[in-house]
Amino acid sequence: MENPVLSSILTITAYRPIVLFTESLRVQRTMVASILTPRSIAPAITGCAKDFHRLWHLDDGQLLGNFTDERAASATSVKHGSSFPLQNQTALQLAGVLRRDRGGAAGAAIVPYEPAVGQGFQVRRETVVHLSFAIPHHQERRGNEGSGWLVAICWTVTVLEFAIPIALAAYMVLWRYYIGFFLMSSISLSILILAVLRFSTHPIMANESEMAKFRKDPAAGRAKLDVHVVADHWNDRNLNLVCGYTSHLHALTNIPLQVSRPRLLLWAGRGLAVVMLLQAASLASLIGEKNNAWLSLSWLALYICMLAPPWLLNAYDPEAASEHCTATLTKIPPIHFSCRRAALVFISRLPSSSQAHVDKWAWTNVFMPDNPRRRMWQDQVDEFDLLTFEENLPAVLHGRQQEQILSKENDPEYLKSKTLLREASAAYHHPQVLQPLLAYKKCVGLSM
Repeated sequence: MENPVLSSILTITAYRPIVLFTESLRVQRTMVASILTPRSIAPAITGCAKDFHRLWHLDDGQLLGNFTDERAASATSVKHGSSFPLQNQTALQLAGVLRRDRGGAAGAAIVPYEPAVGQGFQVRRETVVHLSFAIPHHQERRGNEGSGWLVAICWTVTVLEFAIPIALAAYMVLWRYYIGFFLMSSISLSILILAVLRFSTHPIMANESEMAKFRKDPAAGRAKLDVHVVADHWNDRNLNLVCGYTSHLHALTNIPLQVSRPRLLLWAGRGLAVVMLLQAASLASLIGEKNNAWLSLSWLALYICMLAPPWLLNAYDPEAASEHCTATLTKIPPIHFSCRRAALVFISRLPSSSQAHVDKWAWTNVFMPDNPRRRMWQDQVDEFDLLTFEENLPAVLHGRQQEQILSKENDPEYLKSKTLLREASAAYHHPQVLQPLLAYKKCVGLSM
């Protein structure tokens, strides 16, 4: 007599892999990682019907940028005061330049200032700033940074990932489980295509001639500096900042990366599209097949096991995907500000070259309208230097402006501005921010 519990488990198992048909983002991230660095391990991937069209007509700009139908993130230049749709979004996410904080202030996060209750100031919304400093470094060839052994391990794991499903596919053919043969073969074929991409392609970044000059003489003082602010939308609580040379930052955020062999990328995408279609059809044919439910269970177990090596590699070498940036990236822990304006004050004091005929506050137009209230707030901020704010504040309060200050003690706008300036100053002077900032200034030739 058939065991009802076992029968129910087999029925559920037959339906379980169907949810994996929708994992379109893993296809993109795996292909991008294979192109960006040889220090990568491909997991088993799945796709759905809508991915077939994307993969069949794939181009490098779409792959390295925004692969989905969602609206692309936006960026603004502090130096130029202009905003533009972000390019190379997926590549920057893999490199760790674009980060998100989803759980509030925790762990290694920096919380520079907690406004006291009863000072006429209400917390409107928290803004999390993710700050990175980018210094171009010399790079003749990918993977030649003293990590040859790690590349060898990645290729060894790739060979095993290819060989094990092939062996299982041969076993399936031997026992005439042809659906199982197609399932295992699809895994091996996807690993093979991704390995070809990893071996034969690499990213090409714009403005390489400019960055070559910076590498030779980074402290010349002639290079223009900029800060790019990136957000999914301008009302987002997460703001990603990248500080560096202007031409380098525009090559990262405003000029699409290219792939060295675009025709190979196109045919690799089409090959993956066919493999994903074969895999999805094989899994769909097992729905409701209790007698062959173990086939889908075997595929699912192998799929889960193959997710572990990339996760372990990323935990050990999280900087691997940043090779394409041709820069040394210094990432600061998330800085939690009590509101948006405190974050804007902090951003305004980061190193950036001035541009003729460009208002230094023009970049804030995406955050707040240019009206008298904003200009009054800007004037209040411009009165203070964050580097010496804490030292100068007593003199300001008790010096020539004492009467004006005392008359504003009950002014909510004044109290708010004073609190925001204190908060931005505390963030600026935090050891985890100030020390990397001073090192960055030294590298680009700014006075300490």
